[in-house]
Amino acid sequence: MSKKEKYSLPIGTILNEKWVILEFIAKGGMGEIYRAHQINLKRDVAIKIVSKEWLDDIHEDEEEKENALRRFAQEVLTMAQIRHPNVIQIYDFDKATLRMGEETFEIDYIALEYIPGRTLKDTMREEGFYPEEDETASWLQTYFLPILHGVEAIHQAGIFHRDLKPANVLLDGDIPKIADFGLARSCKLESMTCSMEIKGTPSYMAPEQFMDFKRSDQRADIYALGKILFEAIDGKIPENALPFTQVHLEEAETPFFRKLDEIIRKATDREPENRYQSVSEMSEELQKALELLKGSEEKQEQAPVRRDNAIYMSRWLLVALGTMGLILFSALSFWGYHYFQEHFGSQTQVEVRRLVLPTGFPPEISAPDGSFMKLIPGGSFWVPKGFDKKGPRTVNISAFYMDDTPVTNQQFVDFLNAIKGKLTVEDRAVKRDGRIFLYLGEALQGYEPIIFRDGTFKIKNSGHSACPVIRVTGYGAQAYSDYYKSRLPTKLEWLYVASEGNLQALPDGSRRIILPESFFEPIKVPYPVMLFKPNFFGIRLMNVKLGCWVLDKISPDSSGHASGFAILGGFEESGGSKKVMPLPVRRNPWEAFEEVGFRCVRDAKAYSKGQ
Repeated sequence: MSKKEKYSLPIGTILNEKWVILEFIAKGGMGEIYRAHQINLKRDVAIKIVSKEWLDDIHEDEEEKENALRRFAQEVLTMAQIRHPNVIQIYDFDKATLRMGEETFEIDYIALEYIPGRTLKDTMREEGFYPEEDETASWLQTYFLPILHGVEAIHQAGIFHRDLKPANVLLDGDIPKIADFGLARSCKLESMTCSMEIKGTPSYMAPEQFMDFKRSDQRADIYALGKILFEAIDGKIPENALPFTQVHLEEAETPFFRKLDEIIRKATDREPENRYQSVSEMSEELQKALELLKGSEEKQEQAPVRRDNAIYMSRWLLVALGTMGLILFSALSFWGYHYFQEHFGSQTQVEVRRLVLPTGFPPEISAPDGSFMKLIPGGSFWVPKGFDKKGPRTVNISAFYMDDTPVTNQQFVDFLNAIKGKLTVEDRAVKRDGRIFLYLGEALQGYEPIIFRDGTFKIKNSGHSACPVIRVTGYGAQAYSDYYKSRLPTKLEWLYVASEGNLQALPDGSRRIILPESFFEPIKVPYPVMLFKPNFFGIRLMNVKLGCWVLDKISPDSSGHASGFAILGGFEESGGSKKVMPLPVRRNPWEAFEEVGFRCVRDAKAYSKGQ
């Protein structure tokens, strides 16, 4: 989001004491979408509102304003009728009164299923799948056919979406979910008048939507599906492409692609009566195309393999020559590197790695405390000189999941209230069995995030709900992770996530960590966690001066608590330069600090076994 872009709800806003706004996601037309946390059920949701800025712009046009709010309410009524795994779910619809500065205003909002990450657009190649038959078939089976099943359920409920496009299909892992019913129409609901502006996205809009938007039906959705299929196979639809037209594949050299071209032509016919009259008809034809491909592959497998000896030998000769060339190139490269290092001086090289996630694990999981955890792939990892007493070495890290943000004030308050029967508050210290979990009072001058009032822990200022919890002790951090069946990261896991993408190789074969400029700047408190950019692994607040409670060891001692805690918040400067190394600093687990928070991790293998 650009700095100039305005949105209505500041991070940390609480709607009706139920939803804490965590992150602004998107803005389009008259609506805004946010990520929020549902306090009572401890889960993240999407909150959609009518933009206050948009309403202010049309404050003199009461008819347009009324129609906008009616469309918003109709979206709720439309979505509430549908229960299908490929259609996004609605949780709530309500109004909230907010006060910002001297202004008080009311907003309507929808609480929806939150689907992080990708859209259908991300599964489609820029240049299209053609001529790769296997990839096309896989995409059809994984994504497109389930979308057709979802659209079919929508139509069976008497609803027409009228704005189907790749950006309006969200992906929950590999499960597509149809979203954004702002232009939907139901034959069961009252129709409304609209201004003559175009409603929909021209690239995917059927001709009749432009001519008479209110009369378009399920065949307009079929047209859009045909355009999506065309785009997946042929490539991205140019912005200057002629809208409202029938499309077809320029190349279709196999029976499989000729069948798909036939489906695309029929689905995108300019005349609605010439298209498929139902989504099920289109689904059946796609199944025939897949069966056609399967039959063709079976014939190829049964055909005898014949090989021309001359061609066979020439191929092996080319392979042999290529191998010799590669060996020669490698030798010259090795000599050239050392020659230039010796004669022209050395240059440090930044190690760049492509993030390759292990198979069999989802890239993101929902944790029991309502946060999201990113998959951190395992592998070899360089521990630089000075990090610990063992010296520079290479260690192996097993795959694990890590919270994408530090634990927030709201999450820690939820935890404290869940176990408050076992807690005592003495001299502003929150304790259990004599062990201090948290220090109340001002964490910094003018900033008092958590209070204890009327037997309940609360956020003093709702705007601080999404800020990382600080002044929590090592005991408190571990108790939180134990309660939610997670654990604290080890100091090596923390360094692995913090340093990846910041590691530089030196000419002598050693390495060092070059941390970004943000690591040297003081953090302004309070600071909502979602305002910080994610790092190489998608983890936020790793490249800033914020310490984190970690473990020296994973195995507990006889008392059931970790045998050692460490804070990664120490820094060692070298000759006044910014060669800075984050160092583990031993602290007692009953201590707490203004610049230290914590986050949780889970072992990937344990998660795969359902633990």
